Amino acid sequence: MKLAVTIFEETPQRAIDAIRSLRSDHDVVELRADAFGGRVVDWPAVRAATSKPVIATNRGRGHVDVDAALAAGIDFVDVEWGGVIPNVHSDRIVLSHHDNEGMPDVESLVQAMRAAGCAHVKVAVTPRDFADNARLLALLDGRSDLTVIGMGGRGLYTRILAPFFGSAMQFVSVDEAHSAAPGQLALDRALAIYGPHRRALRADTVFAITGNPTAYSGSPAIHNAIFRERGVAAAYTIFETENFLDIAEPFARGERFAPKGLSVTAPFKEEALAFAQRIGAEIAPNALEAGAVNTLVRIGGRIVADNTDVDGFSALIGKVSARSSAVVGAGGTARAALVALRRAGIAATVFNRTSGKLDGRPLDALSSWRGDLVINTLPGNVAIALPPADTIIEAAYGGESRATFTGLDLLRAQAVRQNELFLEACK
Repeated sequence: MKLAVTIFEETPQRAIDAIRSLRSDHDVVELRADAFGGRVVDWPAVRAATSKPVIATNRGRGHVDVDAALAAGIDFVDVEWGGVIPNVHSDRIVLSHHDNEGMPDVESLVQAMRAAGCAHVKVAVTPRDFADNARLLALLDGRSDLTVIGMGGRGLYTRILAPFFGSAMQFVSVDEAHSAAPGQLALDRALAIYGPHRRALRADTVFAITGNPTAYSGSPAIHNAIFRERGVAAAYTIFETENFLDIAEPFARGERFAPKGLSVTAPFKEEALAFAQRIGAEIAPNALEAGAVNTLVRIGGRIVADNTDVDGFSALIGKVSARSSAVVGAGGTARAALVALRRAGIAATVFNRTSGKLDGRPLDALSSWRGDLVINTLPGNVAIALPPADTIIEAAYGGESRATFTGLDLLRAQAVRQNELFLEACK
């Protein structure tokens, strides 16, 4: 797989400056000329800005002078399917189709696009469910001329996985602020997921995190790095959905391209326990005691349901001294925290927006609580003033935090046991 960095700037000069400032660890530069509002592009200056191959792209607006770009040494020009394909330059044309609304007949589409005889075919569409993602991945037949992209949150499953199954390029943004397409990964995130040896990517086994929202999860970077370190041909991706069963049922059936293991996050942890019970899974003590599941994995002929959040909280709590705690929230993550606290002999009081759940007190009573340890399990978009405490653990991550242990600390701590289960599934 080649990592192509998309440059999406308002003027040609800003684009050239952005190209010059790119870090070295990428393979291709894509210049989005449609962002320039019709401004003339100095293609020789673009060519001089990098030694990497360059793709000049027009996506609906603006114009790319194919002859001028190629004469200046630009390697490829991206032409949208349905437009005019210059016959004399077909070996330097990337033929693309984009659908921001849904899934066309991708099988027939790819066949027709390949028949045009261009150097490369790129299909970027918007899956709605697991079945759509599986159809996209099935297009990857071992040939090197095809790039497949799933757009949006529902398409991240394919967007991340496709390079492991032979998709030729992964288009990424310079950073999160410069995304040029829905769901596009930033360069640093892609490097964390794929590592430095991108030409050798392969996945015999797939794992995924599922939740809503979960598009910005740090789990793919954590688990894929462990797989690389262990030399395991496995890949970890994201399945964002409003319907837990849309991924859980293909997982349980062992369908093609379905994950062999799932990390389960909000709001599905309690539903995952009910699902595990319904299908007769082997439910580990952590999950039973917490009443919630954050890990489902197929090991041999059985399905194991566990809760490695308990392990993560236990690891963090074991680093501090506390006698009393406040747990903010009453969902699946809070349940795991309570198990870890009970095992550590630390008294806990639950505070929640809906009082009564887990015998919790109203959230507005939190300000008068005094103790050693606060564990905040509410989503990151819920602003709340936490009382003073020696130790604060935040379950959410992203943005600034004054917590002793952030959500990333918890994510990494719980991933240790979770990845052990995943590695067992790979045997």
